[in-house]
Amino acid sequence: MPRRRQLLATAAGLLAARQAAAQAEATRIIVNFTPGGSLDGTARLLAEHAMRDGRGTVVVENRPGAGGNIGAAAVARARPDGRTLLAALDTGLTVNPHLFRDMGFDPLRDLVPVAHLGSFQLVLLVHPAHPATDLRSFLEGARRSPAFYASGSVGSPGHLAMEHLRQSAGLPTTALEHVPQRGNPEALTAIVSGTVPAGFLAIGGGPDLVRSGRLRALAVSGAERAAVLPEVPTVAESGFPGFEVRVANLLLAPRGTPDAVLAEWATVSQAAMAGEAARGRLPGWGIDPWPGGDLPALLAANNARWGRVVREAGMRLD
Repeated sequence: MPRRRQLLATAAGLLAARQAAAQAEATRIIVNFTPGGSLDGTARLLAEHAMRDGRGTVVVENRPGAGGNIGAAAVARARPDGRTLLAALDTGLTVNPHLFRDMGFDPLRDLVPVAHLGSFQLVLLVHPAHPATDLRSFLEGARRSPAFYASGSVGSPGHLAMEHLRQSAGLPTTALEHVPQRGNPEALTAIVSGTVPAGFLAIGGGPDLVRSGRLRALAVSGAERAAVLPEVPTVAESGFPGFEVRVANLLLAPRGTPDAVLAEWATVSQAAMAGEAARGRLPGWGIDPWPGGDLPALLAANNARWGRVVREAGMRLD
């Protein structure tokens, strides 16, 4: 009997060692927001495709907090060997440096873009009891009496888009009152329940609620109408030419990761986003494929634009 126990213990030890070794060799894609959103779903699509493509074990790990800074910092400080990657919104590079006094790292210095994983626009939603039936009436109502709106957090895409709209419309700072939530799903729930009557949110969660009549859509933020809500006009069509807000999902790596590894993951990402699984799921999440172009130029332009919006709004987080 003691001999059998010894053999079982040895076998268990070997299995644990193999599992630890496999985990150590796994590639981690850290998502710096909560599970369940389109960024998380996109990262999981990429992980599934990479494993089918023979890239070994790829695990997705959610590390939310501090506007995405916690997860991003973990990747920025990771060994640059291609085993740790970051799935993040471009706002982590274009907004957070203006928003936070000290991020604890420099995303533009410590992280390098690997691939564009699609982008999404936002939709201005109101509870059915809200009197506004279009963007004009929403803004006119806010000019008469402050309008409360929800977003995922201070400095989230929904907060930025609404503040950009306020500035574009020339409304006073008191016209739109921000009620930050703990993520986009919570913000959507707040609007559906009527706790907060409005919000400019990522389009992914809105179409079904609009179609069922549980929410009313007033405008979308992209340059063109959204395929999932083709009847809803853009902000530009509604009287603000040139207004456009799109948020990019990015794959990033620690600075110093070998160029060959970056190129390999860029190729895998491109194939994943064009694959059958992505074609079936991304449209429902409101994510459009990357149309091509200069990614560094896009980040530079967004960095300048959001810097102006953040400064004028007086947004600041410690």
